[in-house]
This record gives sequence, C-alpha cells and structure tokens, in this order.
Amino acid sequence: MIKSFRTSTIKLKKNTTYYLILLVIISLCSLISYENLTFNLYFNSLYADYAKFFSTLDYSSFTYSNNTFPIWGYGLIHLLGQNILVTLILQQTFTFINLILLDRLILKYKLIDNIHLFRLVVLLSSTWFLFHTQMWPKSIGSNLLLLGIILLIKYIKSSKNSMLIYSAICFGLLHNFRSEYIYLSVVIMILLLLWDKFNLKKLQFIFIQIIFLIPWMLFTYNQTGTPLLNSTNSGHVLFIGLGQLPNNIWGITPYDRDPKKQEVLVDKFGDKYKYIDYEEWNGIKEDRYLKKVFFDFIKKNPKEWVKKCLFASRLLVLDPFYVGNVGNFQQNKISNINEIREIEALFYSFNFSEISSLIKNTKWEINLKELFQLMVTLYTKVFGIIVFISFLIIFLISVLYNIFKRTFYNRLEQLLCLIILYQMSISIFAFHMPVYNSSIYIFYLLLSYLLFQKYLSIKQ
Repeated sequence: MIKSFRTSTIKLKKNTTYYLILLVIISLCSLISYENLTFNLYFNSLYADYAKFFSTLDYSSFTYSNNTFPIWGYGLIHLLGQNILVTLILQQTFTFINLILLDRLILKYKLIDNIHLFRLVVLLSSTWFLFHTQMWPKSIGSNLLLLGIILLIKYIKSSKNSMLIYSAICFGLLHNFRSEYIYLSVVIMILLLLWDKFNLKKLQFIFIQIIFLIPWMLFTYNQTGTPLLNSTNSGHVLFIGLGQLPNNIWGITPYDRDPKKQEVLVDKFGDKYKYIDYEEWNGIKEDRYLKKVFFDFIKKNPKEWVKKCLFASRLLVLDPFYVGNVGNFQQNKISNINEIREIEALFYSFNFSEISSLIKNTKWEINLKELFQLMVTLYTKVFGIIVFISFLIIFLISVLYNIFKRTFYNRLEQLLCLIILYQMSISIFAFHMPVYNSSIYIFYLLLSYLLFQKYLSIKQ
C-alpha cells in the first residue's frame, strides 16, 4: 500500500499530471458547492450599487447615502451581471492560474526539493478551492495578494525592478477589494528597506499602491468630505471582536447587529440606530467612535481583553480555515442544523462528553446527500486543523533552532512569516473569522514546507 502511495505521488512530478488533477479538483469543488451559491450574502446588494455607479457615474445609484463601506472593488465584478456561473468561472480560473504560477516559481528557483509532495498537499486542500466558490471579494482579493507575493518573490530572487512594480500594481488592485491589507503593504515596505542600503526606488512599491487608491479617495471625499484610504468598518470589527469571549464583562456579542454596539451608538448619536439598516452603521463618525470605545474598554478591563485574546487563539487553532458552504450552513438550510451548531460550540469549549451524548441522543434526519455534504465539510475542517497545527509545531521548532544556533530566516521566509503573523494578529487581537485566515492559506503551506525541508536538511 505504501509502495502504491509513493508511486501515485511520484506521478505528480509531471507538470501536466498535476495541472490536470488540479483542474479536476477545482471543478469538483465548484460543482458540489454550486447549488448553494448566491448573491444574497456578503453585502452583494451594496456591490451592485457600486456597479450601477460605475456604469452611470450617478451618485443616486446608492441605496444608502455617504457610502464608505464596503470598499468598492467587487462592484467591478457585478458589472458582468449577477451571473453565478460566470463569476465562479472567473474566480476559479484566477485560482488555477495562480497555483500554476506559484508552481512554476517553485520549480524555477528550486525552492522545494520534492515538489510532488508539496503538490499533493495543495491538491488535498479543499479549503482553498471551496473558499473561491463564494460570491465575495475575498476570492479576488486573496488571489491578488498571492499574485502580488509571487511577483515580490521574483523580485527578491532576480532583483528585477519590473517585478517590484508589477507586485505593487497587484497590491494596489487588492486594496480596492480588501482594504485591511494596506497596513500589510506598509510593513512589507519597511522590510524591503531594511534588507539593503536605503534605496529610493523601493518606495515605488507603496507609492504605486496609493495611486491605485486615488479614485477611492476622490469618491469618499465627494461622499463625506474626507478622503479615505480604506473602508470604515474597522471600529465595528474591533468592537464585536471583544464579544468573541463568552460571557464577557462588557456584555458584547460577536454579531454585526450586537445590542451593546447599538446601545453605544444610540447613546452617542441618537435613536436612529434602532431602526436604520446595519449597512448605515458604518460611517466615518461611527467607525472612529467605536474605536475609541474599544480602547476605553480595554484600558478599564485589560485582564478581560487578555482572556479574549487567549480565547481567540483557541478559536484560531480549532477553526483556522474556511470549510466551504457545501451543505449551505451559512443559511442554516441543512437538517439538524441546531444540533450541528451546538456540537460546534461544545467542540470549541472542549466539552467532548456532552458532544458524545448529544450525538447519541439526537434524532438525526440527515439524508444521503446531506451526509455527503457533511463529510466534505468535516474533512475540510479536520485537514485545515492538521495543516495549522503542523505549521505551529514546525514554526516553533524553527524559532527555537534560530535562537540556539544564532541564525535567522532568509528573505523569503521573513516575508512569509510577516504575512502569516500579520493575519494571525488580526485574528487574535481584533476578530477571528476563518475566512480571513483562509486568504493566506497557501502561505501557511509554503512556509511550513520550506521550514520543514530546511530542518530536515540541517538534521541530515
């Protein structure tokens, strides 16, 4: 059996074999998710408003006035019409091309010795393929991030200035789809400057990105009188992030329409938050005030915030990556959804005895189709946990080795560490959602493999 497994994996050394299997798996993940894909989630109605604006330049296109959330990039996709099949093909084609480009990069610079093993792990990564099935800007955003980093690695390896420019263009486009990565760009810029003697040419990496944000700045200035580099929901995210700690002292819940958040906004700005839509809660003044309240809460109860961060760390380990919507869990359209949700909550609390009891005593009404969907979801969940825990172990071993041997990561490892630590910091200190962490899933795989390979070579 082991010999058969080795023979099968060795076949993955052939580029055409790997690319063909990759295409099949992407298609399969798209097929089993297709029934539950919809434009009725993830603020797509607001992106549709942006699409109307792009086509008419008419500010009356918006359902809500003074629009600054969400950032507008996915509205460009809506210009194609709300066609699920077209959007799915577009997103998955981008995913397929990016993985091929990454693979060619690895081969060109011989980053990985046994490429067939890395390819196998990629093929088993259903979380990445399911992530790109949903009708949301996260798919385009994460692929732009991956492409930008691929080009940045080419710059690191070749010192070609054109690669730095192309990478900056990808990041500039990215910021119009996912605004939280603007801060990552700044940190990467600092890292680039620290590597060699100060070189003004490197500053073009950040300046080009700002150029791509000028249209958004002009738009937000017209809307609100204030030019913005990003959207205005970070205060909201920080605030409800405190609610991820169960039974927290602040009485906050981790939901968009959190009653405590509504109470805070009503006390400051008036009763309108009792009846206006949630989409209107994310203006500039609300964003700034919620950030202030967030920091005030932490100052008054720092120990509670530490508890929150520790609990978020637990969530990060137990629920690190997106598991897809194969069974339409997001709209609760699967049998025994209440019991499934309860089992999930008990799992996060390590209450395994109650999980066992609940499974035994539940009258399960799941049919064969839903059973298949549930099994795909469980596989994706378990494999994601294995990947994340493996990363943590390998990373900690590498850190300890570097400390004792007084060595340091190479530039590629530094870059990947920076990206991962940036995203983990958001999950722990602000708000953990598996979909956010899934945006950098490929970087987890790549860094884990590089460090493990390096450790093995040193040991030998």
